Amino acid sequence: MKTEDGLPRFYIAVQNGSIIGTYALLRNDLISRQDVFPWLACLYVVPEFRGQKMGAKLLQHALQESRKLGHDNLYLCTDLDGYYEKLGWSYFTNGYIFNGTEMKIYTAPTSTITSIDGYPVIQSIKECPEHRDAFITYISESWPAVKNIVIAQMEESLSTADALPLTFLMLRNNRIIGFYQLNEQEYLVRKDLSPWIGPLFIDKDERGQAFGALLLQHARKMAGSRLGAAKVYLTTDHIRYYEKYGFREIGLSLFDWGRPSKIYEHDTLC
Repeated sequence: MKTEDGLPRFYIAVQNGSIIGTYALLRNDLISRQDVFPWLACLYVVPEFRGQKMGAKLLQHALQESRKLGHDNLYLCTDLDGYYEKLGWSYFTNGYIFNGTEMKIYTAPTSTITSIDGYPVIQSIKECPEHRDAFITYISESWPAVKNIVIAQMEESLSTADALPLTFLMLRNNRIIGFYQLNEQEYLVRKDLSPWIGPLFIDKDERGQAFGALLLQHARKMAGSRLGAAKVYLTTDHIRYYEKYGFREIGLSLFDWGRPSKIYEHDTLC
């Protein structure tokens, strides 16, 4: 909580105000192997939440956070057999903990994780620029009506870090199954609100699995933690979809070409 460096960092998973899991990213976890880092440690899920892929989600988050910190690989030591292997980790070598006990060391690349145990991941286009051409094809085929606007904003996203616009892809097994963008302004008459989620899209074949909810939650977190915004907005003509995820209708506005549309807002997440 005090360091100005990237490590150490501790994370908690929270549901309904209760901590249900933890993990940490450390500079070193084994005295015998100080030549490799960072290390994943303190991975824990409370018993009543086991069997729900919570450990896989925490591992996924750790790989994403490690990549954001600029690391190509993440390491861990364990005496478990068969758990990390099925989640995409590879045996690296053996090492020794403080009391001399020999432990197995595993590693996983941070750049190639596009799903864990079938669970999709969300990455910014700047984190995975190798998907640029695939995204252009994807949006051109899946949503041609907005492709020119979306592609232009995606291209601008490739040169931004913590500034808008930002483009995030949802990937599963190295395949794009959805996306959303965060923008400074919408094409609305009203210009006093920012930032905006739009557009947001999930493959027709992938709907009904709450992936839209995951993208909305991710957008709220990015707007809060990365951009420092207190609110995030979207405009839509859908009825009763965004309301069930906590978005509140705050009024109507007009698109620049004159069509009316509802405006929704939600608190951001830090």
